[in-house]
Amino acid sequence: MAILISRRHLAVLGATAALSGAPRAGAQELSGKSVTWVVPYAPGGFGDGLVRLVAQKMAESAKVNVVVDNRPGAGGQIAATYVKQQPPDGHTLFYGDVGPFTINANLYRKLSYDMARDFTPLTRMMKSPSIVVVGAQSSIVDFKGLLLAAKGPPGLSFGSYGTGSAPHLWGEMLRRHSGLELVHVPYRGAAPALQDLMSGRLDFMPDVAPNSLPYVLDGKLRALAVIGDKRLPQLPAVPMLGELGYPDLLMEGWNGVVVRSGTTAPMLHRLHDEVVKAVQHPDVASRYTQMGLEVAPMSMEDFGNFIAAQTARWEEVIRNTGIALD
Repeated sequence: MAILISRRHLAVLGATAALSGAPRAGAQELSGKSVTWVVPYAPGGFGDGLVRLVAQKMAESAKVNVVVDNRPGAGGQIAATYVKQQPPDGHTLFYGDVGPFTINANLYRKLSYDMARDFTPLTRMMKSPSIVVVGAQSSIVDFKGLLLAAKGPPGLSFGSYGTGSAPHLWGEMLRRHSGLELVHVPYRGAAPALQDLMSGRLDFMPDVAPNSLPYVLDGKLRALAVIGDKRLPQLPAVPMLGELGYPDLLMEGWNGVVVRSGTTAPMLHRLHDEVVKAVQHPDVASRYTQMGLEVAPMSMEDFGNFIAAQTARWEEVIRNTGIALD
């Protein structure tokens, strides 16, 4: 699939490329004021738990008070708008994922923030493959069986975290790619969708591994395929979609952190180093691995390139499906 990089995406590339060549003018102090991680998820959820462990390690290493501020809602717009209104002093970090960082720019007709204008990419923190799952009671036992079951009416239902979410867009990609009869069922988060999947009210779901892997290992869900570039060590017998002849249907989960544009280069480098150090702490790496995640930090320049490429990819997907939100 060809990827075209627009001027908006090039703005991200230019900003981070300039920073990559900036001198590290001494260690920038963080003391004297708390560092706040703004999180676009509700307290107690999967994404919230990921950032709290990293924030704790950052506090210990940098000898600074770190606060996690949950501001869920509007697909991450509430959190993003709050962060862009804060001073660019490096003490407010915006933690997010594929939704607020790359999908929203293409999905919403009106968006309250501009990633290229308002934020500077700091680093990716982790990545995770997704898996296609069905309920343990389902008669579908492999991905080929799923395709056969969805070839004609009444087709199959698939769940997502909401309209425009990555699982929804992946389902639309599968529909266009294979000509399947699929009915999208949006949920308010992964938990209710997985419950309906286990009860048989939903046919299948593409989901990030940390959400559904525990249920697969407990025998409550069945994994049909890995939507990633390598097999999961916890599920060595489950093939990748690329192995099954579908290399273009990739959906990888990831999380990262950005800061307000205008933050000084020394502060950016200090924050980058502290976040990467926290993510690579053995306690964090061990916990992430148990959950099906891979610690995968990036340089600021590489993360800027990554966001631009991901934004371009989802722009093409959303344009082809015609999905748009107000």
